[in-house]
Amino acid sequence: MAGEQLQELQELQAEGIAWGRQPGCTLLLLPPYKEGSIFSSLDWVIKLTSQPMACSTQASLEMILAGELSHQLQGSDGDCISDSSLNNLTCHTRYWKAHSNSGLIAVTTLPIWSISLLDHADKVLAFLSELDKYTGKTSATLAREEPQTEPLHPEDITVLVCCYGFDLSTADSLSERLRGYAVPLLNLACFDLPESIHRLRCEGLIYDMGLTETGLAFLRASKYWPFAENLKEEA
Repeated sequence: MAGEQLQELQELQAEGIAWGRQPGCTLLLLPPYKEGSIFSSLDWVIKLTSQPMACSTQASLEMILAGELSHQLQGSDGDCISDSSLNNLTCHTRYWKAHSNSGLIAVTTLPIWSISLLDHADKVLAFLSELDKYTGKTSATLAREEPQTEPLHPEDITVLVCCYGFDLSTADSLSERLRGYAVPLLNLACFDLPESIHRLRCEGLIYDMGLTETGLAFLRASKYWPFAENLKEEA
């Protein structure tokens, strides 16, 4: 999808991170972008460049597109797919994975939709195959033996915020903590806390020690992050 589209919608960022961490899934962001941060949870920053490199007749995908590059990618999170022939624009593509077998989120400054590549479909496919090589694969055995996990419910995000704010990860500990307030801080009486905790664990967002790295990234990219931080300070 276009990077600019995702940058404009915080809710879409949270959905993208949640989807992209699933085995077999790759979220690839393409130009155009808005100048600035891409994901609030990653240090990737887009800067505009007014001096694209001269186009070349060399065979690589990067050099075919060199004259059309209008963005620079900065940041160190994740890993880089580079090409030494592009000098200061060497890191044109970065990707991030939640864990070794998760899907991935990638961003590239290469306009692989360019008409310059109409006769170079093989190079585009090779580039996409390179990314796919790093994407975690779904186990056929697990897919047969394990039932499909239930999608997150809206109330599960509230529970995730509480888990972060109170640094807790069980239904009993959350209930006990909330009962300690003379004036209810949050009313979770209508929530099925054990089921919410179960869904969050199945999605890999929490574990025994609190939020996982993926859970923290998911929460940071959501519109509820300011509230979560405020809750943690108050707690």
